[in-house]
Amino acid sequence: MTSSSSGELPAPTTDKRLAKSQLDEFGYCLVANALGTEQVAELRARLLEQAAAEKQRGLAFEDGGPTQQWGNFRDEQGKIRRDAFTQAGGGVNQRVWMLVNKGRVFLELLQYEETLELVTHVLGTDYLLSSYAANIAKPGSVAMDLHTDQWWMPEPIRRGTSPLPVGSITRTLSNAEGAEPASMIAPPVVVNVMWMLNDFSTENGGTKLVPGSHLKGRRPNKEADREAETVAAVAAAGTAMVFDGRLWHGTGANVSDDPRVGVLTTFCGPQFRQQENYTVGTAPQVLEEASPELLALLGFKIWNAYGRTGNPVADFISPGESSLGEMHPEE
Repeated sequence: MTSSSSGELPAPTTDKRLAKSQLDEFGYCLVANALGTEQVAELRARLLEQAAAEKQRGLAFEDGGPTQQWGNFRDEQGKIRRDAFTQAGGGVNQRVWMLVNKGRVFLELLQYEETLELVTHVLGTDYLLSSYAANIAKPGSVAMDLHTDQWWMPEPIRRGTSPLPVGSITRTLSNAEGAEPASMIAPPVVVNVMWMLNDFSTENGGTKLVPGSHLKGRRPNKEADREAETVAAVAAAGTAMVFDGRLWHGTGANVSDDPRVGVLTTFCGPQFRQQENYTVGTAPQVLEEASPELLALLGFKIWNAYGRTGNPVADFISPGESSLGEMHPEE
């Protein structure tokens, strides 16, 4: 089978043509056996070791508890109130950020041609690594609200309207109108790859998805879309789920006795700002050994003169590079 025209929802596959077709139609696909058993074990061990060390040192970021949902800590403009979120105490899930700095095994994960081919299918030749993090969804975590990871992309607007300025868009404020599909939609500019480091199931919080929602032209409304029909991403450890950034999704509730462990690589078009600032935050030793391909993903490649510090036709900027400062001719 090389087409998803049957309407059957995606199941794990090694057929690249089918995966691309499913990504177009449903907004996601499941790449079977993207990681081998040893790779899964190595990634999982390094991740859990890092998470334990961050927690031991009081540096862990935890969220997802029954009283600690992102939506409970936003002001009237939809922005996170950092003080309220911090005062609420630790959550249930643990996030581990900036994985580019936390082990060679994570850097190797960025080189997998099988998944990068699917990212290229959606985003084209050039794109950036936007964020690289893990979510350890522990028992007792509650389901996340449906959302998109392309929420910041301005939607098409009608002539004669007074749009929300682009700099005022938040996760809860946008120019989307009503609950009906839009006649025009924004193109995909974000692609996620969820690497499953244990079996994902409905019980342990496998990602909730609304198949085909990437083509609705809007993000979900918490009230109007409360009854939206979702499916859980259920697959074996080693599977990679690739999904369009416009797809409605959210972490499921973990009602099992074990954590659900996943690593998420998020990519965006070269025109956009990355979630994690790799040109500032990447460890020097990582940059010293980085290939041109990795440097491009991290944002050091100049794209059509954007991202430069001086010469617009240079290929890359150097880590720590600065532009020429104020100068005066010698007397």
